[in-house]
Amino acid sequence: MARAARRLGWAALAVGVLLVLGGPAGAQTAADPKVVDPILFEAPGVPGGTLTLSVLSSPRSFNYYGVIDNVTYEIMGQVLSPLVEENPVTFELEPGLASSWEVSEDGRTVTFHLRPVRWSDGEPFTADDVVFTMEHVVLNPYAEGNERARYTIGGELVRWEKVDDQTVRAILPQPYGAFFRVLAHALILPEHRLAHLTEGANPNLEPGSFNRAWTTDTPLDQIVGTGPFRLSRYDPDQRVVLTRNPYFDWKVDPWGNPLPYVDELVYLIVQNPQVQLAQFQAGAIDVLTLNAADFPGLKSQEVAGAPFRVFAGNPVTPTPSPPHWAFNWDVDDPELRALFRDQRFRAAMEHLLDRERIIDQVYNTLAILPGTPVLPSNRAFYNPEVAEIRRPYDPARAQAILDELGLLDVDGDGIRELPSGRDLEFTLTASVTDQAMSDIAALLREELLEAGIRVHLQLLAGNLVGDRAVAGEFQSILHAFGNQPDPQLRKAIWQPGQPLYYWHGSTMDRTTQEPVFEAMVDWERRVWELFELGQTAMDPAERKAYYDEWQAIYARELPVIFIAKGMNLRAVQNSVGNYFQTEDGVLAGTPYTAYRK
Repeated sequence: MARAARRLGWAALAVGVLLVLGGPAGAQTAADPKVVDPILFEAPGVPGGTLTLSVLSSPRSFNYYGVIDNVTYEIMGQVLSPLVEENPVTFELEPGLASSWEVSEDGRTVTFHLRPVRWSDGEPFTADDVVFTMEHVVLNPYAEGNERARYTIGGELVRWEKVDDQTVRAILPQPYGAFFRVLAHALILPEHRLAHLTEGANPNLEPGSFNRAWTTDTPLDQIVGTGPFRLSRYDPDQRVVLTRNPYFDWKVDPWGNPLPYVDELVYLIVQNPQVQLAQFQAGAIDVLTLNAADFPGLKSQEVAGAPFRVFAGNPVTPTPSPPHWAFNWDVDDPELRALFRDQRFRAAMEHLLDRERIIDQVYNTLAILPGTPVLPSNRAFYNPEVAEIRRPYDPARAQAILDELGLLDVDGDGIRELPSGRDLEFTLTASVTDQAMSDIAALLREELLEAGIRVHLQLLAGNLVGDRAVAGEFQSILHAFGNQPDPQLRKAIWQPGQPLYYWHGSTMDRTTQEPVFEAMVDWERRVWELFELGQTAMDPAERKAYYDEWQAIYARELPVIFIAKGMNLRAVQNSVGNYFQTEDGVLAGTPYTAYRK
């Protein structure tokens, strides 16, 4: 925070001078705007124009908390804002809708002072919006994308109180080390637009009604936010168009200019990655996240004089998390179920995972060995012990383990048999819209066949893979979740008994969403405990010790097998400014700081 404060300090001084002198012509900002970190800028932007990005599928909804959908998150992240923000380059925590806050001596009460902000329909943003969002949406157990687990400490929920229109108070049951990091991902919603559509605020509604709010057929002028853009047009399966929020006056660049620079932000919906690439090469898309297979060719074009830049950034961003390979502990087939629950079988599978080959052939060397899943670059939480526990590619050792398990090729047809005499075979589900996932699946099938295991590939659209995972409708699967710098923010994934702990879904009662401890094995109960301890500890060293143990357990027991972490690859048209690579090798660039040259 000190480093951020120093950066903000000089920038705030620059803004003060500009405001005294009158500032740039036409600049309209709030009385006390937030100065965006200079690390996000190469130069002051030029106002106007359109920035065009792309997504692989249509948004399932415009309801940030009503679905689990990365496209919805991407788009609505430009419309809504949190109390506390996470710097997109440094990951340091900064003020957002809350300009400042104080923490009580016992660490259990946090008082937030809100900025004078307006919603995109001109209505004032107040403490009522914060209390409404937290109590009736974020903590709503019926909201599909609720974040209730993040605000449950020692079995009790964080409580929120309005002090006055510009002040709100959070009361924590216990000290909560990840509280501010958690808040950086809680986008605030407008009470005046959504209270009548939310069960807690409208008792006449049936449970789950909120998930039907702000669907993609909602009139877009009814969807308002405090972010830099507002929704203006949606053409299903074609594009989502956002325009500058006319009331967004609470952020400025380091020179005092209002943000965003561009007038229009367009997301083209292009379901085929190769079509995305072709449209980028044709100039129809301004910024494109690349897969490793396309990087060399595009880089060669840049060197030959193509009008774009291609970057390979250090893999410091936790999202997406490293792809992982999971087996369904609750699969219907009793023989596969017993096998998948056996740690020795999962260890054999890791020995059949040729990570170096995957890094070379799938990622074109543009990847690193993963954490479990904390990245090695995350010094606050990474446990280097996992690199020593990780099992190397060793087909001979894998086959020896399979022999020890009694999985032998009795009939000599090249396929091992289960105890019943049936062939050892299972289905591997993976995304067909993610080239890396498809390629990894093909390589795994090849390696397992050499070891005497027949694998049937089931390649589905990426969103369907996620649906199948959460529903438990798979045998084996390749998947990846969005991750976070602080493990506590992914408690709902990595802690047993949580909604996204999908490979052993029976550790949670789906009706009450309460953990089922009797369904957990001993080490799962310990992981559950570690996340509870790490959640309430305020000392960073103590928290790291808890999460170090969790990572070591995951590396040994392999509830999921992490594969590799690709570098951050991006291509940007030369006509777009403020998308670049920092001196530290980190990629910088956001829609609200980009401009057309």
